[in-house]
Amino acid sequence: MFHRTVVSLCIAALAPMSVWASDNNGSIREIRLSSGGLAEIVRAAPVSQDGTIRLEVPLDQVDDILKSLVLNSSTASVSGFSLTGPRPLEESFKGLPFPPEALASVPALLTALQGAAVTVTSNGKTVQGKVLGVEPRKGADGAQFFLLSALTSAGAVATLELSQDASVAVDDTALRDKLVEAADAMARAKNDRSRVISIHVAGTSNNNVDVSYVIASPIWKTAYKVVARDDGKARLQAWTVLENASGEDWKHVKIVLSSADPVTLRQRLHQLYWKNRYELPVNTASTNVPRADTGNLANREQAARAAEPAASARMRAIRPAPAAPMLEAAAPAPIAMADQYGGAVASAQDGTATSESDVSATFALPGTYDLANGDTLSAPIVDAEVPATMVSVYQAGASSPHPVAALMLQNTTGVSLPGGILTIYDAQSGYVGDAQLVGLPNEDTRLVSFATDRKVSITEDQQPADEVVEIKVVDGLLRLTQKARVVTRYTVSGALDGERVVVIEHPVRPGWTFSSPASDGKTATHHRLKATVAAGKEQTLEAVDEQLQRNAYAVVDTAPDMLLAWSASSPDKALAAKLVQLAEARRKQIDAQAALQELDEARERLVNEQERIRQNLGAVPGSSDLSTRYLKQLESSENEIRGLSDKRAALQDDVHSLDGKVQQILRTF
Repeated sequence: MFHRTVVSLCIAALAPMSVWASDNNGSIREIRLSSGGLAEIVRAAPVSQDGTIRLEVPLDQVDDILKSLVLNSSTASVSGFSLTGPRPLEESFKGLPFPPEALASVPALLTALQGAAVTVTSNGKTVQGKVLGVEPRKGADGAQFFLLSALTSAGAVATLELSQDASVAVDDTALRDKLVEAADAMARAKNDRSRVISIHVAGTSNNNVDVSYVIASPIWKTAYKVVARDDGKARLQAWTVLENASGEDWKHVKIVLSSADPVTLRQRLHQLYWKNRYELPVNTASTNVPRADTGNLANREQAARAAEPAASARMRAIRPAPAAPMLEAAAPAPIAMADQYGGAVASAQDGTATSESDVSATFALPGTYDLANGDTLSAPIVDAEVPATMVSVYQAGASSPHPVAALMLQNTTGVSLPGGILTIYDAQSGYVGDAQLVGLPNEDTRLVSFATDRKVSITEDQQPADEVVEIKVVDGLLRLTQKARVVTRYTVSGALDGERVVVIEHPVRPGWTFSSPASDGKTATHHRLKATVAAGKEQTLEAVDEQLQRNAYAVVDTAPDMLLAWSASSPDKALAAKLVQLAEARRKQIDAQAALQELDEARERLVNEQERIRQNLGAVPGSSDLSTRYLKQLESSENEIRGLSDKRAALQDDVHSLDGKVQQILRTF
């Protein structure tokens, strides 16, 4: 018997992450990992005497914690969070008289301290006074140096070349303190990789409160091992592989795995955003310039006003309507927040506890685990005996005539299994191949293919056929209903060394009905046919696809052969006779139309020949023999045209008569 012992595997990562969490954060009690790439941290956080929980977390987790942190308490509630802003260095320098770049060098600092009282020493020379400026210059050798200009207490301007040993002492005590403050802010910024979040809690007298929050986490994986037996059973093991990338070590932590695939969003909440505002321009136009006089229009309009006093009075009476008062916008109602986080996962002492919900399966690992930050853990989550059958799977249209060896697994574990890689062993021969297992719901089945079965060959043959179901002629339209039928036969040549259970996947045709004596269910894209083929035998499996197709044709334009074909297929004998009669009339009509067209083409050729003769006749002398010959040809051509015209008139009458006969037959339908 092929046997594998279940062991727990812990692999140390080559480069573990730095551990951020402070000892004051409290202990992690439970980690809930989801397939959506998130980890829910359940932590027993200590509450200080002033009702504050302080969590030190990595900077890249702050957004997720601000988004998701809740208390697991029915009495306590969160009154607010507080933490250092996202850009403390920038905020610190807003209150300082120089930018961070000023601390990079002595010349840069002196440039930023313009007007400040300083004492500068360089090359053994000291200058004391107020900084006027720092000027870059080039020496005789082309090297650049900086020259300080300062105003001494005596009112003189002193200069000092700043060398590499230059030192600066700020004489102003307040400014010196700001310089020290700036240096401290720069030092903190260099190590700004975490934040202390202060959570203000109300309504609790406990020293510890459970808090939960969600952070990004590596996706936990599943590796399956299957040992197939000849009795239709298999030993199925599912192992999880997960990593601790939370930023701190796990000590005595309960681990719960969820196969849920939730909608996961992120937002930069710990970031500064500024609303764009319209900038109102300042009016700088001059208002004291007199406007140039354009003349007194009253003198020109006086006569018009005298002639139309009423109209002028109406124009003067027009005034704009007063604007309606603006309604005060109602303030939105505050959103109520829940103060309790619910939902617990059952635990087990002897093995992994599993549970099933509408959208996920949950696996609670037994006991607790110690896992250093950056390390990997592998542990079993399922160990069960399930129904399993070795089959040979062939998909229609495959490039190879050989099917694929597969294992038909039925999930009877009581919980849905997540997708993962699967290693297949045979109880007698050992390893036989790898496969991919797509998520397997409870009580469902999956085919997991792992190798090519070259001992079995399958050929396929298709025979399409159409069967007329109904023919109707209404208003000159023939409405044809026929059943399209495609019969596909799969011939299976079995293996010589034993029987095979063969599964054939026949493609689904949208809009078609499927039937087969060997039908054994379907997938989203294929129908499945199943049969047991004895050793060295051949067996044929038949699949039938059918579809009712309805089309309409203008009978007056339909070819006679098509009418005869419909007549032969019509189940209505009276209609079939009418179609035969119509086909004969249509044949005569088409023949007459073709003969009429031939006469028209012959007449067109004679007319063109006459035109050529007339052109030649005009090019030769009138009394010549050639002219005489052309005249005879012209006369002969004219006689032929007259004869064709007489024939055409008679043939046109026949065509009209046949058209009328076709219409008369159509009216009988």
